[in-house]
This record gives sequence, structure tokens and C-alpha cells, in this order.
Amino acid sequence: MTRPAVFTQADIAKLLKGAKAAGMSVASVEIDRSGKIVARFGAAAGEAVAPEANEWDEVLPDGQGERTAA
Repeated sequence: MTRPAVFTQADIAKLLKGAKAAGMSVASVEIDRSGKIVARFGAAAGEAVAPEANEWDEVLPDGQGERTAA
């Protein structure tokens, strides 16, 4: 016996449509077994996203390091 879905495709569509109307981009959507919907938003549409700092940039500042055969 199957149980009814705790969320519908329409629920997700409403979330995406609302985000688009607000000028936001959705980076990801997660739905757990209980039906809890979590959306992670990116930058507003049209805004540039700055790259995250990489700790290895301090070790290899120009991105060129010695490569060794494994």
C-alpha cells in the first residue's frame, strides 16, 4: 500500500515561479521524507557571483605548481 505524496509538483512550481518573480535564482531544492521543502537561493538574476576563496591559492599563487607522477 502506498501513501499519498506530502508535496506536489505544483508546490515546487510555485516556489520556482515566486523566486523568478522576485528576481532570485534557485541554486537547489531539497525535499526530505516528511515533505519539508528547503530552497537555497543564489544571487539575484543578472548579478555576478564572486568566486569563493580557495585556500590553495596561497600555496600555489599562480595556479602553476610542480606536478608529480602518482
